[in-house]
Amino acid sequence: MIRLAALRRHVVAHQGFAGRLRLAADDEVESAIRRLSCVQLDSISTVERSHRIVLAARVGVYSRGTVSRLLGQGRVFEYWAHEASLLPVEDFPLFRWRMRGRGHWGSHERALRDHPEVAEHVLEEIRARGPLGSRHFAGEGGGGMWNWKPAKRVLDSLWDRGDLAIAGRQGFQRLYDLTERVIPRTVLGAPEPSDGDALRALVLRAVRARGALTESGIAEHYRLPGRTAAVRPHVDALVAEG
Repeated sequence: MIRLAALRRHVVAHQGFAGRLRLAADDEVESAIRRLSCVQLDSISTVERSHRIVLAARVGVYSRGTVSRLLGQGRVFEYWAHEASLLPVEDFPLFRWRMRGRGHWGSHERALRDHPEVAEHVLEEIRARGPLGSRHFAGEGGGGMWNWKPAKRVLDSLWDRGDLAIAGRQGFQRLYDLTERVIPRTVLGAPEPSDGDALRALVLRAVRARGALTESGIAEHYRLPGRTAAVRPHVDALVAEG
């Protein structure tokens, strides 16, 4: 049994907050993302974008181009975890089950059904020209925050199912490229774990990243389907194994 005060100290210490102001190199930012297991990206910037606040609190001041470089070099990848997040690239196989499914939102799957000609055009352009953003494609949305133009919906759909990967960002806009040109070959060629093994691995990563978590906290960390009921058998097995 651990006392609550000791647990609090353990969790705070485990978060890896920087003890002093310093300048951080790309390697340190990559290591912080790996330690945290996932760092949520957010377009809202009241003071600063949330991922920059989270990372700077751990590693100090770092170049604004760092995250884009790490993505382009295949050292981290962007995908759906808690929400759209930065993740250690070696964890890419653990998210294949999500890529094989219906995607993060049903609208992604619908976009490919509704606009097959746009999907074909987008893939041809990216294959020929390299990383592109939605602004490189014509079209208009229906207005409003989520009423994107067809090309943007298709780009996110192809990323959602793993055909495209995020090769960097210009400003905060994603640049999409073929997955095989972004994710290292050794990672793409790694054996794909079963859904159960992937879930077990994600449970471990969540707890190691946060220091301590409840079962619902583990599920929320990666927004895991099935929530607590899906997590509990793996937690029980890990506890039983010591």
